[in-house]
Amino acid sequence: MKNWMLGLSCLGLVACSDGTGNVTFTTYGEDFIEKQIPPAVGDEAGFTDGWTVRFDKFLVVLSEVTVETHDEVAAKQTQARVFDVHKPGPVVVESFKDLPAQKWDHISFAMAPVADAVAGNADAADVTLMKTEGYSVYVAGQATKDRETKRFNWGFTTNTVYEHCESPELGAGVTVPKDGEETVQLTIHGDHLFFDDLQSPDAKMRFDAIAQADRLGIAGPDGEVTLEELAAVDLTELPIDQYGTGGAANVRNLRDFVTALVRTAGHFRGEGECEPRAR
Repeated sequence: MKNWMLGLSCLGLVACSDGTGNVTFTTYGEDFIEKQIPPAVGDEAGFTDGWTVRFDKFLVVLSEVTVETHDEVAAKQTQARVFDVHKPGPVVVESFKDLPAQKWDHISFAMAPVADAVAGNADAADVTLMKTEGYSVYVAGQATKDRETKRFNWGFTTNTVYEHCESPELGAGVTVPKDGEETVQLTIHGDHLFFDDLQSPDAKMRFDAIAQADRLGIAGPDGEVTLEELAAVDLTELPIDQYGTGGAANVRNLRDFVTALVRTAGHFRGEGECEPRAR
């Protein structure tokens, strides 16, 4: 009976572990952040309205990377780190050693302001900026079209947890290999900041409305698009087939809209999805 009960205890949601293994989490901004987001050509992704965006910085604070099941936590990141995913990647976020070699079906992480965050691969001055201003995400760069250039320097204080992360190829969570190491990428999608819909899978990248915010801004067309200028653009003033909110609450102007898009930037193993939860 004792042997039968021991065997039965291994037939739940989580299989019994057989040895240990390691898991390393990395982060990566892909070509759209490291190089540029070009105009759309044919079926290739890009700006529908002909702009090109190049980032100078794309800073994120990553924390709370967690490996778990519904009732057991295998490992959790304790030190938040600041990364500039404009720099060549992938770069290591956290490594967990000697985890039980089994399937862990729930991976989560946070992109949130953390007062005691330290440098991942970010410069010291950028770490200070993120901590002093309470940012979770900061982006700086420029958009060009024909002879026009618009710069942007935007900091966001959003606090988002990305839960139930799942890859279309490998499924949910991670399987820790016995006596081996698995690498899991937390992918940052910079193109999401320029989508024209909060929920549609057919959302397109656009910059015209953002550029227009500078042209009509209080300071005049000085070549820099500020978050304050975006806040002055009521979504009802934009084309009816663009900037749909899908009923999202408290998204009334272009600043609200871009801020909501920031929460969708965290992904899993490339095109894998997580469920973002605002805190």
